Amino acid sequence: MTESTMTSSKRFLSAFIGTLLGILVIATVGMTLHLQKSEPNGKLVATQTSETIEVDGKSYPKATIELGVYADNAQEKDADPKVRVASGKLNKHDWVHYGPASHLVLPANSYITVTIRSYDGGEELNNPYFGKVVGTVGGVINVDGKDITELPFDKVQHTWTLHGLPTSTQDSLFVNVPILKVEEDDDGFVPTEDPGTNMKGHTITFSFLTKGPGEYVWNCQFPCGDGTYKKFGAAMSTYGYMSGKVTVV
Repeated sequence: MTESTMTSSKRFLSAFIGTLLGILVIATVGMTLHLQKSEPNGKLVATQTSETIEVDGKSYPKATIELGVYADNAQEKDADPKVRVASGKLNKHDWVHYGPASHLVLPANSYITVTIRSYDGGEELNNPYFGKVVGTVGGVINVDGKDITELPFDKVQHTWTLHGLPTSTQDSLFVNVPILKVEEDDDGFVPTEDPGTNMKGHTITFSFLTKGPGEYVWNCQFPCGDGTYKKFGAAMSTYGYMSGKVTVV
């Protein structure tokens, strides 16, 4: 067996193991979120507007919601201080996380526009599929003013991936959004060209359509946990950090 063949085999095996672990984590997170009663980070309710938009011949009311993703609590304080930062309601563990809440509440049968301001770095995806944009209106996301349909597997810092529970009989809903990483050098994070984050990160905007009422989950598909389970531990497998719920009402 040639060295290149062995290298390819090792890469395939590593990707397969990483994907398998990711599936197991998703299933575990999905069941955990389904049973989750308390809300350590509270709920974030989408802001509904009086505007409507027509998509494929059907009119939808508009709603918006804003999120951030941070390497740790200090970065959230520095980059994007929100109400929960001012009130001291930060995450218990100083891990990578989305904020300001993990439970999102969205209106049914609506055109949802999400803005995510992201400030973290990244490495490589285990599964390049999650570098593709899936389920958004037009099949695109806007990154710092530019529409894209995918990111290279080594340019992703996190993903925002929305899907239904395995046992659900509700309307299907799947959205995958790769988040562009902030480059790093020996001095730390390299300034970006995004004024929306004061040149510290990237602004990602996208829209998708909700259907009928239901309970869904979202999670990150980038292995950004600690060193256990191929980096799928800690923040990746603990509610309130890189995973949460979406209630469509």
